[in-house]
Amino acid sequence: MLKRILLILFIPAWGLAQDLETLGSQKPFTVNGSLDVRAIGYSVNGIAARRSPFMYMISGSPVFSVYGISIPLYFTYSEQERSFRQPFNQFGMSPTYKWATLHAGYRNLTFSPYTLAGHTLLGAGAELNPGKLRLGFMVGRLNRATTVDTTTGMVQPYSFSRHGYAGKIGFGTDDNHFDLSFLSAKDREKDFKGDLETSEVRPAANTVLGGDLKLTFAGRFFIFADGGISVYTGDRYSTVALFTDSARIIKTISRLMPLNGTSEYYIAYSGGLGYKEKNFSLKAAYRYVDPEFRSMGAYYFQNDIKNLTVSPTLNVLNGKLRLMASIGIQDDNTKKQKQATTRRVIGLTNLSWDFNEKLGLDASYTNFSSNSEPVVALVQNKYLLTQTTANISISPRLVLANARNTQMILLSYNNSNLKDVNEETQIQNNINSTVALLNYNITLNQSGLTLMSGLNYTINKIAEGDIDNKGFSLGASKAFLKNKLQVGTNNSYVLSTLPQGKSNVLSLGGTASYRPLAKHRVNLRVNSLKYTYEEGAGNGFSEFTAEVGYNLSF
Repeated sequence: MLKRILLILFIPAWGLAQDLETLGSQKPFTVNGSLDVRAIGYSVNGIAARRSPFMYMISGSPVFSVYGISIPLYFTYSEQERSFRQPFNQFGMSPTYKWATLHAGYRNLTFSPYTLAGHTLLGAGAELNPGKLRLGFMVGRLNRATTVDTTTGMVQPYSFSRHGYAGKIGFGTDDNHFDLSFLSAKDREKDFKGDLETSEVRPAANTVLGGDLKLTFAGRFFIFADGGISVYTGDRYSTVALFTDSARIIKTISRLMPLNGTSEYYIAYSGGLGYKEKNFSLKAAYRYVDPEFRSMGAYYFQNDIKNLTVSPTLNVLNGKLRLMASIGIQDDNTKKQKQATTRRVIGLTNLSWDFNEKLGLDASYTNFSSNSEPVVALVQNKYLLTQTTANISISPRLVLANARNTQMILLSYNNSNLKDVNEETQIQNNINSTVALLNYNITLNQSGLTLMSGLNYTINKIAEGDIDNKGFSLGASKAFLKNKLQVGTNNSYVLSTLPQGKSNVLSLGGTASYRPLAKHRVNLRVNSLKYTYEEGAGNGFSEFTAEVGYNLSF
């Protein structure tokens, strides 16, 4: 086994935001946080080991504060075989003074859904909001270059380092505003270790312009809209000429920035209107996204779609009955480039009803239907999608509480059905899944003893045959020594029936936690798993895991 040492210092994007106006009243320096030390032992009989027989891990999350400015850190030190591609050290801060916020280091910002939209960026910037003016700017590195994983020696796909800048200008408030934003980014070959002449990975460039609008009027009505146009060049060094006669917008853009034969533009937009009051709301929205729409300032887009949705919500009976619903239609093939167009009907309803202090009900229903319609003459039926997916979930609950004990009974039923109505593909595609759970918990108030029990049943019906699982669980927890010592056990048994045969799984586990002092805690966890095959091919096996840990809060 290779020895790996992982040391990570991490400050998330939301980790630091401090108002400097209170600087004088803050302490010069403070430190708090936690330290966690764990040792884990593992043994197995009957199969190859799935983890190291022994490992340890030391982790901590100290938070340093300098005049009220918090600097949270996180580190992990462990000895085990790991496979990670990019060990990282990330630091960042966003101090605030009145209407000005500065950003430095690793930050995660959103200017619009299409420009800078939650992408982590290493750099610097600022957001200025004097009055109703809304300004923002950020510049730095979006991605680092990757070549060879030095921790494993494995060659990873080459990629370039990606740098860019983004900005925003707008006017208004959260309820009434108009913003314009932009992003400009490109791949740099400075840190690229491959051969640029022969590499299949090419340096790209991207410019995106976005807009965002929201207006509230008459107190309860609102209008919202956003949109973006993305110009993406797949290869900055391509010598293929751009034919501008095919699209007027490309011809216009080519006058503003360098383009070539690998340059394409994409459009996305959404908007709608709504009505909102205390106990009722209604919103209608339309969304359109071009095929292959992408932006270097966002990680993912669902593209090649257009949909129309209506979403009502209702809150009545003094908040005891809450209803949320949505119904809509979604199409793909927006540019008519595919052989068939798929239309989906999207519907969902969530209901929560508290009949009284003891009895309540949670329920949900979703229905998604998809139907492909050919747009070319010769498309075989077996290639057309015609499906309906329905899911229903019902969970009644009962809570009985008195001076001696508190009891809770929870019943849960869930059924999911994928039905293919295409006669040529329905046999292999139809799937029906049912899950039923019954849980009963009782807590003896004076002694602090809690007993837990449950029954579960799952069945999946697929073309290859039925797969069902039946089982039960038993558990208990108890506090001793004025709640300094917590002891618990969780056990379960599952009998599985598969097309290949039957098997069962027995799991026995126990936990203990002791707190000798206010900020110190010692933990112990043991678990035993035993797999037995009653029928069919396969051998049984057993696993045992034990973990001891220490936690310090400071």
